[in-house]
Amino acid sequence: MISIPVSFLLSVVFLGLGLAALMWRSLPALSRGLFAGLFVLLAIEASLVGLRFAYGIFDFLTLQRVLPVWIAPTLYLAFAALTVPVSKAKRLILLSGGVAVLFSFAVMFPLPVDGFVDGIIGLSFAIYCFALVLIWSGGPDRMSQIPTGQSGFVFRLLAIAILAMAASLATDIWIALLFAQQMQESASLLISYASLAFLLAALALAVMTLRRKSPRRQSTAKPRGTPEKEALVEKARRILTEQRLFCDASLSLTRLARRTGTPDRELSLAINDVAGMNVSQFVNRARLDEAARLLSETDKPVTRIHEEVGFLTRSNFYREFQRQFGEAPGAYRKKAHSSSASNSR
Repeated sequence: MISIPVSFLLSVVFLGLGLAALMWRSLPALSRGLFAGLFVLLAIEASLVGLRFAYGIFDFLTLQRVLPVWIAPTLYLAFAALTVPVSKAKRLILLSGGVAVLFSFAVMFPLPVDGFVDGIIGLSFAIYCFALVLIWSGGPDRMSQIPTGQSGFVFRLLAIAILAMAASLATDIWIALLFAQQMQESASLLISYASLAFLLAALALAVMTLRRKSPRRQSTAKPRGTPEKEALVEKARRILTEQRLFCDASLSLTRLARRTGTPDRELSLAINDVAGMNVSQFVNRARLDEAARLLSETDKPVTRIHEEVGFLTRSNFYREFQRQFGEAPGAYRKKAHSSSASNSR
């Protein structure tokens, strides 16, 4: 039965992802800890599933049922901590922790009603899946506590997390129905294939995390700003360039908003309405303009330029420069120097 090796292999992959989360230094410490804790919980749950269905060990059945009501809020909190200050994130942790404790007691001391435990677990997943959708609906700029260059990548991770939670919820409901109809063999087979599917998804996530690229499509929305919004965007642009904030690869929406003296969301909406782009693209535009100047006026190596203007990786810099100017940095420099030489004759 394929669930025997898959469950334990899945547990190992989850532990590896937890370690990767701890090493992701551009994330706030609180969020890194929550992501690491999430993957540890997932690893334990996968191991318990393997013990139950591979070896028929039911000694940890209660723990296996309790863990999901902690996994769902931990996943939500890991992303929520990227959207709010630490003080508010801690309040969310206390609130979600209280809800998880109540659900845990309900699972450990269930009412004598068929499907009660599965219903509690399903309710937990449904609540936090909806909460994640609310975060996702705010767009990449909701990730205000991380560097602007990372928001697109994390936003895609959030979409994957929502899909995974929805798939897990649907699978759990299906398994519960099979057990209710005394179809244990079919339920075990479904768990086997579900474990395999989650293993493949986890491996894909691991590859995606290692590559950690964040391409973004330019917005085609027409600017629709008011004079107040235009003034705010101009102020943000001036602060970015005059104070050279764009050179800081760890620059976040929150830090930029504080410099302008406005709330995160107000600045984000103003940039979207006036410039027709998100905050990450807005900051990258300033970085690319400076990079173009340095390519034209200096002989600094391209690798040094991409670091000076605030890009985290060389590949991201090349991709964004190509998208903005229609050619690679080397070709742009060659053309700029040729033009300068012609004008000087």
